[in-house]
Amino acid sequence: MIKYLLSLIGLCLVCSCSSKGTEEDPIVDPPKETPTWSITKPEFVFGFNGESKYSYCPSALEQKDGTVHLFFCGNPENLIMVDNIFHIKINPDGSQTAPKSVLQPGISGSWDDHHTCDPSVIEGSFTWNNTTYKYALFYLSNRYGVYYNEIGVAFSNDLNADSWVKYPKQIVKKTWSTEGDQEIGGSGKSWGVGQPSVVSLDGKGKLLLTYTIGDIGGTRIAWSEADFSNMDNYTITTPQTIVQTGLKAIDNQSRDYTCNSEFAINKDADKIVMIRPVQPMPNTYPNYLNSSLEIDYMNLSDFMNQRGYWTPIYRITPDDTGYPRNHNATLLRDNFGSLENWEEPAFYFTVSKAAPDVQPAGINHAEWTYHIWKSKVIMKHS
Repeated sequence: MIKYLLSLIGLCLVCSCSSKGTEEDPIVDPPKETPTWSITKPEFVFGFNGESKYSYCPSALEQKDGTVHLFFCGNPENLIMVDNIFHIKINPDGSQTAPKSVLQPGISGSWDDHHTCDPSVIEGSFTWNNTTYKYALFYLSNRYGVYYNEIGVAFSNDLNADSWVKYPKQIVKKTWSTEGDQEIGGSGKSWGVGQPSVVSLDGKGKLLLTYTIGDIGGTRIAWSEADFSNMDNYTITTPQTIVQTGLKAIDNQSRDYTCNSEFAINKDADKIVMIRPVQPMPNTYPNYLNSSLEIDYMNLSDFMNQRGYWTPIYRITPDDTGYPRNHNATLLRDNFGSLENWEEPAFYFTVSKAAPDVQPAGINHAEWTYHIWKSKVIMKHS
């Protein structure tokens, strides 16, 4: 850019010193177009309508024919809050298969015998016990009797599978070494690790793994490079906290922090895109859900080298959706976690009602209003 500017200055000097001694208009760069973004009108995708069940935390994989495989967190029994991971297939004509629970809590006493939630599904090549699997499903889980969460993985050779084969141990454990919960003052306890998001780095077993940490050191998203090509000897690099420069809180002034975010990449454009909740949460019930989401991007090379900054694409607010809570979102990605058009991503997100329409009791819980919606970013130049 400096060379280019110097050459323009030099050219201007030559032109203004012509043999005729006439003065010409200076050469200037054409004005740059400034992109602005909007979103399409949000559309309902799925919900257990008329039942005391929730559906949230989607992971959406778009196929070449337009089919979408949607994995999400739900509860199989009315009024009982036990998380399973469900699957539906959305056909190009909009028709859907019936929801089915494809991953459930483990047997009593296992590390994942309570909730099983927050799916992130990726295609690759993953060998374990002499079997090579095409798909990996990363998930959050915990056990009865403790508060903290940890991360596991399961495998399949079919996105339509009725069940997935679980790796028996957690692949990312809590950040503290002592047994049991970590106290953080008062009656508070550390949340642990969870909300994984994975993208493929090589189309096989090498992945960029991101996840939320909540411990005595605070709330943040960490990332690692992982190689799950051979699950009998997998590797995960030392986690690093992601760059948070450029992120703004709900007031658009204060610095924000990250948690519970989904990522996608475009290697050719050297971009990584994130959809994240905007902090802080409202102080009315449900005060554990965010009101707004935001889509941001930065250079992938900067992200991997702990530098650079996030640039906002669009902030999704209650004015856009008609709901007071908008949370637990995903980007519509291909099977490898990539976005062909990173500047205009489609996204799926969860909505919820808030007080006074809902109350923390019985059939009035906010959770029973968790439904999955979708929209798409549209870019304009001005």
